Amino acid sequence: MIRGTGTDIVNAARIKKLMDEHGARFLKKILSSAEIELIPEVNAELFVAGRFAAKEALFKATGVQFSMSSVSVLNESSGKPFFFGDAMEKISGGGTVHLSISHDSDYAVAFVVIETV
Repeated sequence: MIRGTGTDIVNAARIKKLMDEHGARFLKKILSSAEIELIPEVNAELFVAGRFAAKEALFKATGVQFSMSSVSVLNESSGKPFFFGDAMEKISGGGTVHLSISHDSDYAVAFVVIETV
């Protein structure tokens, strides 16, 4: 049974502006240390925008408040993104969380589905 869905879209230029203005302080607020280590040199703003969109979509799917830096968006060896972190059990309510992220030159979009038995 589907318990919740959430979607979010983020303009990469807005993220780049925030990264330029606030640097590491901004990144530490919205990314986990594991995610910060994964930021690529090329198109860093798209990577960060995708993570931001994923976490916003997770909030929309669950309605549970959480610190963005307490949740990581990582990738399986296949490239499939997934949420990871100690807070995920509480956030998801024990449900299975499905995540999809897509990027274009200007935007990143994420979609989350929370599934329960």
